[in-house]
This record gives sequence, structure tokens and C-alpha cells, in this order.
Amino acid sequence: MPRPRLFVDSRDQEVLRATRELAAYFKGERTEREARAALKIIKAFIRDRQHTPPGKRRPLPGMKAAPEPEPKAKRTQKPRRRLKDTENTEDTGVHAEPHRNGDL
Repeated sequence: MPRPRLFVDSRDQEVLRATRELAAYFKGERTEREARAALKIIKAFIRDRQHTPPGKRRPLPGMKAAPEPEPKAKRTQKPRRRLKDTENTEDTGVHAEPHRNGDL
């Protein structure tokens, strides 16, 4: 069941805020306790996101949607080279022909 748009938007905003909080911690502007709380929010978002099939996932918060990949043109197969029916017998001087059922 798809989630309401309002819920998704507020979740994206919350993840963006948590990301900024975590970045501020690494700059020395936040406490470890605040960083842990931000990390819990981000981890919950990732855990929830894993349940969505990869093709249907929305872009990560703050990122633009990736353009749809264009379908690749089908490659035509190269014609296969045929092997000769007779073997190369230049070294022995003996001509090899395919076997016939009557020769056995």
C-alpha cells in the first residue's frame, strides 16, 4: 500500500535535517547524543526503503530523480564463419575427405 504524499514529504524533510545534524556533529557543532538521534532517523529511513523494489524507489532526499535509461538498441549478430569440410593437409600430402557410411 503506497504511503500518503504528506507522510513521504515530511519523512524526506526529517532525513535531510538528520543528515545536517550528523554533518554538524563531525564539524564539532553538535553533541554525540544529538548525532546518535540523527543516525537513528537515517537508519530507520534506510530500513524502510529496503522494502521497496529498486525500480520503484523514490530518489534519496535532496537528490534529483535519475533520468529514465533509454532502451538499448538490439545488436545484430555477426554472421558466423563456416569451417571448411576438408581438413588442411598441406603437411602430410594426404587428402582427407568426409567419411561415408559405405566405407565402414
